[in-house]
Amino acid sequence: MTQKSKISTTSELSQADIDQLEQVPFLSHVPSHLRAELIRDAVVKTYRKSGLLFTHDEPAENIYILLDGMVNISLYHEDGSQVLIETITPVRTFAVAAVFLQGKYPATAEYAAGSRLITLPQSLFLKRLEQSPETAFSILGSLALWERIFTSQLDNLKLNSASQRIIQYILEHVPDDVSGSYTLDLPIDKGMLAKKLGIKKESLSRLLASLTKHGITNAPKAIHIASISELRVHLEQSKKKKR
Repeated sequence: MTQKSKISTTSELSQADIDQLEQVPFLSHVPSHLRAELIRDAVVKTYRKSGLLFTHDEPAENIYILLDGMVNISLYHEDGSQVLIETITPVRTFAVAAVFLQGKYPATAEYAAGSRLITLPQSLFLKRLEQSPETAFSILGSLALWERIFTSQLDNLKLNSASQRIIQYILEHVPDDVSGSYTLDLPIDKGMLAKKLGIKKESLSRLLASLTKHGITNAPKAIHIASISELRVHLEQSKKKKR
C-alpha cells in the first residue's frame, strides 16, 4: 500500500474548477447558486507525487471531488494483496456515502501523481444541508440519478459478455455527436481497464484483437474505432441475440 504523502499544495477554487462541478453526477441537480454555497469553504489540493488519501476504516471526514489525475479505490487483504474496486477519473466525487452516514471509509483511496482534488469537510457539508432544505432535496435528486447510473454499470457487468463490456466502455467515452471514425485516448492504463471491466489483463488484449473485425484497432494508450455508428449497431444486435 502507498504511504500518505505530505507533498501537496492547497489553493482556493478557481472559476474554472467551479464550472467543472456541473459534470459531477452528485451535484448535477443542484442549481449553480446553491452549488457555489455548498462548496464555499472547500479547497483544492494538488499532489505532486502519488500517495495515500485515506485508508479502510478511517473516520470519514471529507468528501472529495477529483478534478485532474486518477484515484484508485481498493481493499487490501492481510497478505498485502490488492483488490481494485474502482478507478476514479475526472470529474467525479467519492466517499459521499461514508460522509452521509458519518461513519468510516469502506475502502482505501490512493491518488496518482499530479492529481487535483477538491476537499470538502464533512461538518461544513452537512451543516449546509441542514441550513438549506432546497439544497438537500437537490442532492437527493442527484443521488437518485447517480444510483441509476451505478445500477446500469452493475447490469453491464452481470448481463453482458466481456466483448460487450469493452464495446460499452468505448461507446460511453465517445461524444454523442460522433458517428464516424474516432480515437479514444484511454484515461487509465490497460491493466486498470481490465479490472474495471471484470476481466483479466491478458484476456483484454485477446478480446481487443478479436474486435478488429468490428473496426477496433488496439494501440498502447488508445483505441481507434473505424465507425462509431456501426459499432453501436453491432452492440445492440449482439444484446438482442442474448435475450
